[in-house]
Amino acid sequence: MSSHWFFRGALFVLLIGFLPACGEEVAEEAAVKLPPREHTWVREEAVKKTKEDFFSKEEMARPEIPVDEALAKRLTENKPEKVSGSVTDIDSCLKLLEPLDKKRMQVQKESGAWHAFERSPEVRYFSDQGMQIDSHLNQRMAALRRLCKTAKGIPEDNITRVISKKVAEKGREGVLQEFVELGKEKRNVEIWLQHAEYSKKNEKRDLDYKAIETLIVETEPLLDFYAELAKREVDATTKQAFLSDAVTLLAVITERSSKDEYLALALKEEEATPFENIQVDL
Repeated sequence: MSSHWFFRGALFVLLIGFLPACGEEVAEEAAVKLPPREHTWVREEAVKKTKEDFFSKEEMARPEIPVDEALAKRLTENKPEKVSGSVTDIDSCLKLLEPLDKKRMQVQKESGAWHAFERSPEVRYFSDQGMQIDSHLNQRMAALRRLCKTAKGIPEDNITRVISKKVAEKGREGVLQEFVELGKEKRNVEIWLQHAEYSKKNEKRDLDYKAIETLIVETEPLLDFYAELAKREVDATTKQAFLSDAVTLLAVITERSSKDEYLALALKEEEATPFENIQVDL
């Protein structure tokens, strides 16, 4: 027998060994039972979320807190006897402002009105009101400080000095082109130019120190109430009074800041002033 037939025979025997014996039925294995499919958000939930999905019904129905008109009147009550006319220059203006600013900083060192809301579960949901009170008082104090320093003219800062000198040499468009070619963003250069132009235009302005003194005096009761409000402990019985007082304080601060000519002017200037650390003298 040739080796070829020998190997074919051996292969046949091996195959027979793996097949079931004659007449023997092949056992049928039971199907594997899989655990029930999990219900996951990927398959079962809508991917697109609506506003209602993100805010609970309670949040959507947050009640508006009315302003306490009697308190608002008390906080804005004019006290002309306190306006003595002592503010006549930068130093006397800042001297009158300094104690109020120290009071503000002390309140905020202890986390301010925001913390008064946050530490009480009863009013924590309204803590954005506290944050706004802190922020608006900061803006008001910065505006008053600016009025003290610029009442008799906006002093020349580094940006005004450099930009004004370059404009005198090359013209406005020349300065704009120069800085853009040096890699500066056009919008930043425009801000520098506008700042320099505004400062030069108002370098000899003449604001009334008595009106500024009146604004400082009017700020004192707001800061006193702010300090008292920030210390309050709030529970279910005092919740409504606290919220009403806070909302009223915020309303008084924002309304006066938008309606008073000097405050509105100073706030606008603060917002438009570029940072001093921008390097423009290349």
